[in-house]
Amino acid sequence: LDAMPTTAHGKTDLAALPDPSELPAAPAAAGGGASPASLVERAVAGLWCQVLGVESVEPGDNFFDLGGNSILAAELMAKVRASLGVLITQVRPLIRLLLDDATLRGFATAVESARAGTLSADGAAPADLRADTAVGVPIQDGPTETAWADPAHVLLTGATGFLGVYLLRDLLRSTSATVHCLVRARDARHAVERLQGTARRYLAEDLAEYVASGRISVVPGDLDRPLLGLTEAEFDHFARTVDVIHHPGGLVNFIYPYSHMRPTNVEGTREIIRLAGRYRNIPVHYVSTMAVVSGFGTAGVRHVTEETPLDHPDRLSVGYVESKWVAEGMLLNAARQGLPVAVYRAADISGDRVTGAWNTATEMCAMKKFIVDTGTSPIAELPLDYTPVDCYSAALLHIAAGRLPAGEVYHLTNPGKVNVSVLADRLRAHGHTIREVPWEEWVDGIVRMAVERPDHPMTPFAPLFIDRCSTGEMSVAEMYLETTFPVFTRDNVDDALRGSGIAIPPVDAELLDRYIRYLTSIDFL
Repeated sequence: LDAMPTTAHGKTDLAALPDPSELPAAPAAAGGGASPASLVERAVAGLWCQVLGVESVEPGDNFFDLGGNSILAAELMAKVRASLGVLITQVRPLIRLLLDDATLRGFATAVESARAGTLSADGAAPADLRADTAVGVPIQDGPTETAWADPAHVLLTGATGFLGVYLLRDLLRSTSATVHCLVRARDARHAVERLQGTARRYLAEDLAEYVASGRISVVPGDLDRPLLGLTEAEFDHFARTVDVIHHPGGLVNFIYPYSHMRPTNVEGTREIIRLAGRYRNIPVHYVSTMAVVSGFGTAGVRHVTEETPLDHPDRLSVGYVESKWVAEGMLLNAARQGLPVAVYRAADISGDRVTGAWNTATEMCAMKKFIVDTGTSPIAELPLDYTPVDCYSAALLHIAAGRLPAGEVYHLTNPGKVNVSVLADRLRAHGHTIREVPWEEWVDGIVRMAVERPDHPMTPFAPLFIDRCSTGEMSVAEMYLETTFPVFTRDNVDDALRGSGIAIPPVDAELLDRYIRYLTSIDFL
């Protein structure tokens, strides 16, 4: 550290940082001059400055305090791997160590170990996921006392997300309720700006009229804080007045460990239950993921229904999925205690059926770009189970409005899913040269892309194709191939949508062409 070039204020001088390519291939014993450890730290400091957009950093500075977030963390990992020769198998443990100690000094030490390939993917002792499903907050005895069928007030989480903004739009259209949107924001003005940005991006709509009329009420808050980041008075007010809660909000990250997904996805859901059960047993409609049943596949269970109890949490292998499994279990336990709860599991929520508008930060879009950029598509039982976001929103709200929930699970997925080979065919029809290659060769291409183009959208997802699942039998990604993932029923969805006129279109040429045209129009493809 003494050898690090610094400014008069004691911070690292960005201009004096070494070129990362000049570093040794792996840490070695210190010789004369600056040690490899100080060189690594100086190089890491330079990467922090690039990613965070700052001129200098101190050894004790915290990545997240300087403005870092999950997206910038992924960018940092890509730059570290490309510049400092870190193996891709070390990315997940390196992410965990960044979250545990986000100081420049601590992270640089972890990078040294990662360069030597000595980081352990295990980390801390595994959490007791079953124990975390305990409700832990009071729920009232007796039936709900809310006007759930014709709500005057709806609480919506995740409204600045892709699905959330469609739910917001459809709630405004299908009800006369005031929709209270819980938004992570500095203040109400910032919350409105975030909502407006999402609405313009995906809906091409302006929400100013709804905000001005009071139909949209922004609620600056935070799922990972007690009482949702609200004051006791605000929290109590919503507990007394809200008629329905829609909870699609949460943190989505496929690399973070469970311990860092838990505050938002698990404890945030517990606070939702606390609010719902405080006085009136407010119905809670929760958006989950089909991935919560992935553990059945590696356990050898080939069929799962909407009534199959949650199981095999030790086989999920991804912190995000573990957090959704726990949140689901907690809500279903709350339902057994009398809270009206419905759980809607999603496979892949895809672009708008009409416009094709899609959240390009998803793995689904990243995969399309990877296929186009490399000209390769895998020969594998990889399903495209796409439910257009507008169809998903309409179906969910129809089910929610039609019945008071009592712990039902809905597999809100597409009965007309197809193999990835159909996507390859449609990309060829749009002029792309695509050849189909064995799965192993395709995954090798993902690894090469991660090294050669660390800024590629597929790079953050690369560890999922490399890391082994908890049993060691296959990669995490292979758990989701149809040769392993359990076959599941959707009887509850079919019964609830019968006669509604709401249909989920099959994944056919028409739908895929619409998505390809949209992604091309915005220069993503």
